[in-house]
Amino acid sequence: MEILQSRHSNHIRYMFDTDEIHYFIEDSSGSRSMSVAYPDVSRDRQVFVERNSWLRNVGLLWLALGAVLTGMAAIKGQFAPSLWLFIGGACYAAYRLRTIRFTIVPSAKGNLLVIDGADGQRILKELESRRADYYRREYDFMPQDETTEQHRNRFKWLHREGALSDGELAQRLAMVDASDPARIESASPELAATLN
Repeated sequence: MEILQSRHSNHIRYMFDTDEIHYFIEDSSGSRSMSVAYPDVSRDRQVFVERNSWLRNVGLLWLALGAVLTGMAAIKGQFAPSLWLFIGGACYAAYRLRTIRFTIVPSAKGNLLVIDGADGQRILKELESRRADYYRREYDFMPQDETTEQHRNRFKWLHREGALSDGELAQRLAMVDASDPARIESASPELAATLN
């Protein structure tokens, strides 16, 4: 599965594979790519808003220049707002309005940027879904050589990682309790005798 995002000079491509995600980004500063395994993708999320600082700087400079020229004209008795005031105001307004909002997804190899919007939500959901599928595939079982407490800790960890819902966790813990001989014997000696 592949999802492309593009906004202004930012072009991002996500390619979802079975065990890892392939990430490509190109913007005004250059390009980079990386592949990250799903367990290396963090569940933390941060927000970043990108604005064009060149527009801000030029806008403020031209506003200042326009204010000085307008002031000089007023001193001479010819009050007329300078054209630079309007140009500077337009640049500063463009700086305030032309923004790109990103969700930052940290990973072991670097941050993954997702442009907010409908495609951005699809990318985040697909990342979570594939990450959870990977964890369930690799860790959602009860090894014979582990203790009951290790089984419980394994399923609680899967729940914290988003691989198991609350209901699935409760179901797994009930399975662990049902297979624990100590609990069975303390709960009912007759039941233990029936099971043996």
